[in-house]
Amino acid sequence: MDNRESEIRVGFVNPRYNSLLVALAYFAGGALLYALDLGVLVEDRPPQPLWVWLVLLACVCAPMTMRRTRPLLALLLGTVPVLVDLVVGPSLPVWIAYGDLLYAAALFGSARTSRFLERAPLVPIVVGAVALGVYFGELRIAVWAVSIAALVIVVPIWWARSVRTHRDAAEIERARAEALSRVAELDRRAAITTERQRLARDLHDVVAGHLSSIAIQSEAALRLRDSDPDRALTVLESVRSGSVAALQEMQSMVRLLRSDDTDEITTAGRLADLEPLTASARAAGTSVRIDGRPPADLDAEVDLTAYRIVQETLTNAVKHAPGRPVTLRFDDADGHLGIEVVNPIGDPDTPDPSPARGAGHGLRNIAERAAAVGGHARSGRDGNEWRTYVQLPIANRSTT
Repeated sequence: MDNRESEIRVGFVNPRYNSLLVALAYFAGGALLYALDLGVLVEDRPPQPLWVWLVLLACVCAPMTMRRTRPLLALLLGTVPVLVDLVVGPSLPVWIAYGDLLYAAALFGSARTSRFLERAPLVPIVVGAVALGVYFGELRIAVWAVSIAALVIVVPIWWARSVRTHRDAAEIERARAEALSRVAELDRRAAITTERQRLARDLHDVVAGHLSSIAIQSEAALRLRDSDPDRALTVLESVRSGSVAALQEMQSMVRLLRSDDTDEITTAGRLADLEPLTASARAAGTSVRIDGRPPADLDAEVDLTAYRIVQETLTNAVKHAPGRPVTLRFDDADGHLGIEVVNPIGDPDTPDPSPARGAGHGLRNIAERAAAVGGHARSGRDGNEWRTYVQLPIANRSTT
């Protein structure tokens, strides 16, 4: 297999090997024309020995070995025997071989060389044809000269320019296709990153929130089992309720991941369903007071975002300020939904509880969720209270 690949590589890819075959083919074809006495174009010149023509042809064919690697140098080297051929007597094989050098220079040379060769021969050909016509006094000779020159000089150059134009166009399209492929890959990676970030937020808000609440409520139940069994039983019921809710939301997320419906936003959750969240917080010993009511006809994405934000703020309050009351306020004005969550955190001189007891994912998730729907959020300490304020746009309300 390796030997076969090596042969293919040498025979069809190596430019020097291919150019050598081309040179040998031109020399063999030209020698055959000379042998058949079909090579000389002008008969009124003194006859030359066959070896003279063969030497001139060999001098034109030899530079063809560089036709792909150094096409301009090959053209310059081949021009010398062509000029000698003009003096001795123009011969068809020499000019045909020289046409290949012109073709190679226009195709494989630089863009500047190719453009120069496309225009350079036109004026000398016309001038030379007119001079021949005037010198011999016959229009037929001028037409004959122009035709031969166009056949062996202009046509190879224009043909090479056409091939080069199509090759360059193909390379541009190939580069464009590769660029589009790279852009598509970058878009795919960006979409995957965005989806991972969204799933990370959902996992944090849904799973971590419920588990944190369950852990706090379980600790309260253990503490109350002897002193207040009835209250401990109520807390355990809340633990079970929170566990079932967490399981349901996890199942909803799994269904979302397996679903092909790209229009589905995420797991269930609406502001109208805040009672389980507030009940879970109360069971953990945190009282929740709600001021105002959110609009009932919110856009589904805004409604879900608001629900997750409230869920995260209540989880943070229960975790970082257990037993302290929480005030949840809603206001609907100027096309925006305002959500404010306030809870006491202790002495103003104590450090902020959120960095000390958590990694800050919750606050970052709140800000990212608000920004995703065109809103904004800010959280921070205000005296001895922790205050989170979120503003979400509600201009586009659902009609269902």
